[in-house]
Amino acid sequence: MSPRRLALSLLLPLAACVQDSGPSEPYAFVGSWDCGVDRFTFTNTTYTTGSDTYRMQSVTRNGRDYILRFANGYTIALVAVTQSGLTWVSGATDDQFNCRRV
Repeated sequence: MSPRRLALSLLLPLAACVQDSGPSEPYAFVGSWDCGVDRFTFTNTTYTTGSDTYRMQSVTRNGRDYILRFANGYTIALVAVTQSGLTWVSGATDDQFNCRRV
């Protein structure tokens, strides 16, 4: 067996043990944002409103726009994300806030 094939055969069982830990890419929206109604903070895996923190289940990117999905089907969109601003849109209520990075 070639060294490369041997290495792959050893890694495959290991890969099966790894669990998906949710989103982890260094997303452009990571940081704190003043959205007028409150300060929202995003990490690569969580979204925090003034008092509550939600764990992201998935993130879908389309250019500068992101869809964040959470438990119970809740979604928010972060649209036109730049270094200094974004638009936050609720998938449940259609509320929309223009946010600036703080």
